[in-house]
Amino acid sequence: MSFERLRTLSIARAKLLPFVTSFVDNDILIAIGAADEARCPLGFKQLGLLKLAPPSTVQRRLKKFLRNRTIRKATQRVDGRRVAYSLTARTLAAYKQYMAQSIR
Repeated sequence: MSFERLRTLSIARAKLLPFVTSFVDNDILIAIGAADEARCPLGFKQLGLLKLAPPSTVQRRLKKFLRNRTIRKATQRVDGRRVAYSLTARTLAAYKQYMAQSIR
């Protein structure tokens, strides 16, 4: 294991993903991104069932991400009650850059 490599990745994460300020932030965004890739978007209830953090914490983080335009919220067309979250294009691009750095 190379701690120098870990330090380099940490610096890259701080530069490329400034909206990720905690492990919970990272876990929520990864869950939303993975659901996007699987074409099965997550709503608040599904995020809660993952037990990433207490519901109040998840709700606060989602509000923060929406304010910062890290994620977007879409209402289901069928009945208009269910909300689904997805990553914005800017967030996806930032994660792609970070992944490219971590592979090197």
